[in-house]
Amino acid sequence: MRINKLIITDFGPYRGRNEIELSSTEDSPIVLFGGKNGAGKTTLFEAIGFCLHGKSSLGRRTARKDYEQAIRSKLHEYPDGKADTAAVRLEFEYSHMGEVDHYSVERSWRDRGKSIVEDLKVRRNGEIPSELNEDQWQDFLKELVPPGVSQLFFFDGEKIQELASAVESDADFEDSMYSLLGLDLIERLDTDLSIYISQKLEESGVDGIKDEIQELQNQRDEIEQEFEDLKQEREEKEQRLAELEDEIDRKESKIAQEGGSYADKREELKERRAELNASIEQLEDQIRDLAEGAYPFTLAPDLCESVVDRLKTETERQNRATARNELTDELDDVLGDEDIWEEMDMPEDQVGQLSDRIQDKLKSRLEIEDEEPELAHQFSEAQRQGIYSLTDRALNDVPDQLADLTESLEDKTRELQEVESGLNKAPDQEVISPLIDDLNELTEEKGAIKSRLEELEEEISTAQTRLERKENEVENKLEQKSRVEDVSERADLASDVRNAVKDFREELAKKKLRKLESKLSERYITLSNKGDFYDKIQIDEENLDITIKTIHGNSKPHTELSAGERQIFATSLLWALAEISDRPLPFIVDTPLGRLDNDHRDNLITHFFPEAAHQVIIFSTDTEIDDHQYQKLEGYISQAYRLEYDEEEGKTVPSEGYFWTEDDEDQRSLGEITS
Repeated sequence: MRINKLIITDFGPYRGRNEIELSSTEDSPIVLFGGKNGAGKTTLFEAIGFCLHGKSSLGRRTARKDYEQAIRSKLHEYPDGKADTAAVRLEFEYSHMGEVDHYSVERSWRDRGKSIVEDLKVRRNGEIPSELNEDQWQDFLKELVPPGVSQLFFFDGEKIQELASAVESDADFEDSMYSLLGLDLIERLDTDLSIYISQKLEESGVDGIKDEIQELQNQRDEIEQEFEDLKQEREEKEQRLAELEDEIDRKESKIAQEGGSYADKREELKERRAELNASIEQLEDQIRDLAEGAYPFTLAPDLCESVVDRLKTETERQNRATARNELTDELDDVLGDEDIWEEMDMPEDQVGQLSDRIQDKLKSRLEIEDEEPELAHQFSEAQRQGIYSLTDRALNDVPDQLADLTESLEDKTRELQEVESGLNKAPDQEVISPLIDDLNELTEEKGAIKSRLEELEEEISTAQTRLERKENEVENKLEQKSRVEDVSERADLASDVRNAVKDFREELAKKKLRKLESKLSERYITLSNKGDFYDKIQIDEENLDITIKTIHGNSKPHTELSAGERQIFATSLLWALAEISDRPLPFIVDTPLGRLDNDHRDNLITHFFPEAAHQVIIFSTDTEIDDHQYQKLEGYISQAYRLEYDEEEGKTVPSEGYFWTEDDEDQRSLGEITS
């Protein structure tokens, strides 16, 4: 991880928007901030932690109200009042699996009086991480830069003093050491397992569930027996039904041999015979009516057609005669009208001649004979229509009607003969009656069995449903028992895991302590002003007692170190722990050189700051890193800033350059933006 830029807005003494470049190189890993007490060095140091971890930066057990109070105290104070918003943005690059991603993390706060509203924005290569929801961003940052691990890299003089005091008094040093080694996580796991085991044991109740399962199984067995009994009865009824059907078939066959089928139909045949006799009598009456009516005319069709033609001819002649008479009468009336002739100025002697000529001409046109024809018969119109209807029926309808009636008569007569034959074949009642009684008994039993089979089907279906429901209850209770047993088993397993965790913790502690022992020896000898005298550091695995071996083979307990040596030892310890954490994070150090003599300061300046990490951000006063130390560091510095507090404005102004530059007048502001 390499931090490239810090943007801080209305946070602490920083008014408006302040953008600070923090980029560094491998050859020049140091970014140096200089400022006197109260200038805002610690604010920048804390702002980085707040931006990355929010409430977690104050510790794992920090209450929300304490965190909000801390944020409220950081809101910048303007001359006319306190800001109600603040923000910190951090831009950095992070390498993973050989690929470098660029991240920006911005955390902002708004004071709403009763509470602080916090907003977090995360971008990777300029885009929102698509695989994460907003509520997962904080967990993502914790995974990227774990708060516990970051404490090894982000530390101030106060933390160095606390660790040095722990080394001096040995108070809580074991807990601090295990926490820095990451072994406190295993301790928490052991505690969590202990709580888990207690909870699971309380959930136990296997015996009571066993009793419930036994009761359910007994109920299921009773239903299952009832179900099997019903199926057995159904099987027996079906077998008896098959036997009855065979007996009925045999009985019906014997009755048939005795003419039983005719006996069963005797009354029916008698009724049918009466119906047929009535039908035959009716058909004969209908045939007789046809024979007495139009039927004779069907025997002389040519004569019928001749009569019809003659009637038609006479009708036409009669109609023409009538028309002629009517026309002649009308013509006589017209020719007799004297007004017509007077209008025509016709001489009287010519009137008669002209009238005769007109009448002759009309007769010629109408082909009217002078004498009326003599009709063969004098029929009225109604009589002629009756003759037409009679001949039409005789020629068209009567033959078909007679054929249908004759055919029906033949069919009925033939059926009557069959009925008479059947009646003749029927046996005496004394012979067939016992057989029919037996058949009736068999049929009645068959009906009763069929009815019982229908009832059995319903009872079997109901019993099957009850059985399935009870089996489900048993299965659910067995699953509950399995879960409870699983709870017990998991409690046992958790106990085994707890033992394994303890063994693992011991082995891991030994491994980490050996690695720490090697790195701590190397780093302490490098930073100590007695490096030529000390040979190595040893850490006891049992009680974490730390001793320093000299080149002469003597041992010196770490509790006998001086105050300055303890601070150097604590710094070496943090350096060694950071190295074995395998996290490529930058070191961020706030006021690290207090209470150190010049030799130890020179060792930190010469070895720790240039070599501790690929990027080292230092917040120092002018007395910690003075002109002499600055000249030693200058070749490793990529960026240098001075933090100056303006008491009149009540704000800190960051500018480029450290305390000592060739021309302070050339200092240039970092583009402060005030709101």
